[in-house]
Amino acid sequence: MSARNSSADETLAGVLADRIHTDIVASGLQEGDLFMTLDEVAARYSASRTVTREALSRLRALGVIEGRQRRGVLVARPDPVAMAERWVPLYCRRANRNDFAVLAELRYVLEMGAVGLAVSRATAGQRVRLAALAADFEAEAAGEGHTPTADAVDLAFHALLLEMAGNPLLSGMHRVLGEYFAASAEFDPRPNADAAIRDHHALARAVSKGDAGRVRTLLEKHLASTLNREPTEKEPRP
Repeated sequence: MSARNSSADETLAGVLADRIHTDIVASGLQEGDLFMTLDEVAARYSASRTVTREALSRLRALGVIEGRQRRGVLVARPDPVAMAERWVPLYCRRANRNDFAVLAELRYVLEMGAVGLAVSRATAGQRVRLAALAADFEAEAAGEGHTPTADAVDLAFHALLLEMAGNPLLSGMHRVLGEYFAASAEFDPRPNADAAIRDHHALARAVSKGDAGRVRTLLEKHLASTLNREPTEKEPRP
């Protein structure tokens, strides 16, 4: 197949995938329902088997459908976290400084938006774990700074904050952003380790006290460096 034909097939497959997705949504079919067989899809949309296979492959990757041998194409329930787990790492590996700024903003919105839920829903066990992670980060970063181990503990600390919110989509999306943390040092130096140690302990104490306002102020200050901007409010003195 020539490069021109291959490109044309990919374009057609994209158009067909959009049409199939639209028709599945409009049909009212539920998860597990049969949509069509491969041959029926090709006939209905007057597409070649090559284009049809590629279109269905794209929809399968997005979790819109699943294929079952001898049954055909079944409607699936898209999992946004699974979709992000598939695509965000690829995005990160090819990202430039501006792309990482976009991911940093996403992280900021996720964490700041979850503060209220996290503080109100945190269990006693989660509060203890958060304090322990703050201590672990200090043990790893106090002497050596932001080592890979310290960064892993840092990620676990922030992931736990999202887990406390009790929303699996929030915590799942944040887990996906772990790829951002792993690669962002190439574009943005890590914040001062001593400051990060103090921030983690202060955040853990504020969560333990159930002080959502204090957590929000501390977290905004802590995350501000990732956005290359100053926080909108100064941290109040303890």
